Amino acid sequence: KPLTDQGVGGVECPHAAMPPQPANVALRVSAALCGADAGGPLWPKLQEALQESGIAWSPIDHVMLGGGPPQPWGSSGDGGSDGSGGARWAYLESDFPYAPHRALVAASAGGGVTGAPSADEAASSGGAGSAMTTRFPLVLAFEDVGSARAAPEALGALATWLRSAPRPFGAQAHLLLVLIGEARSGVAQRQEQALGLSASLVRHGVGSVEVCSVEHASRYVVQCALSVAESRKRRLPSRFKVAGVRCQTLPRDPQDRLRLTWVSQLMQLAGVSEEIAKSIAGRHSSPGALMQAIVDALGASGAASSSSAGARGPADASALADAFLADLEFPIRGKKGTRRLGPVVSRRIFQLFHPEALPEHVLV
Repeated sequence: KPLTDQGVGGVECPHAAMPPQPANVALRVSAALCGADAGGPLWPKLQEALQESGIAWSPIDHVMLGGGPPQPWGSSGDGGSDGSGGARWAYLESDFPYAPHRALVAASAGGGVTGAPSADEAASSGGAGSAMTTRFPLVLAFEDVGSARAAPEALGALATWLRSAPRPFGAQAHLLLVLIGEARSGVAQRQEQALGLSASLVRHGVGSVEVCSVEHASRYVVQCALSVAESRKRRLPSRFKVAGVRCQTLPRDPQDRLRLTWVSQLMQLAGVSEEIAKSIAGRHSSPGALMQAIVDALGASGAASSSSAGARGPADASALADAFLADLEFPIRGKKGTRRLGPVVSRRIFQLFHPEALPEHVLV
């Protein structure tokens, strides 16, 4: 999706609002991007953005990398004397072990860890944390959107070169193609380019982003660097982010944490108050118990298990969803009477905890 005048993702990101001096992240730039005769308007804008944000930069040592990128990604000639070719590319380098947040979360969940280590802590503790870290979080390749070499073979060759020795990026190097400018090509050409970019993503793990101008491209690079710098302080969330903050009448008994968490989880659903959540938890003591009750109800009614209640299925499945918890009574806060839950919330809960819940019914 192209970036708007407000910045990345439509969110305004003026340079004055950027955190100063992220000295633990630097940008290494190819000679074709920053050289005196490189040409093009990208580098002056990028250099200005880097200086305003306090991000250090330096030319890439192509000798250390064993030469420049392979053809056809580099220049159509035989490249410059430094071996850089004609490729406009750069990479971020951090002075700390970086790990993608989603990788840390996945590792934490897989190991049953509910704590919240930072990237530094995960790396220093060894094991899976150190295996997933890198000091080279992102490689960026720049192309004009009208002349982008989007062929999967070209991007695949570049990705293979980056991930092989003596390059230091490793087998998991993340390559992102930055397409600059507004597309003025025809529909057929745009479709061909989109197919090439999609194939590059699937086959070689090469992502892409479209920006409207060199100013937006510069801002995007700065935001990537600042995000890497910020990741050093970011901690993993707990398994459940809401730990009963809205639960006003449940006792804070350390021995009753599971019930408190279950009630808090139920309260994330629209239309489910604390009193309703406590009544549901009183009938079904855990998520597993609630899911099993739905399975038993489906089996008892003869509804096809392959027909999720949220889809257009048999009438009896829809009726079952409406009636599942419709008769559940919950107290009215501040009054002596009770009220029935009704079919709407009953259907919502049935759809969410159905063993074959549809994606549109899953809370994110």
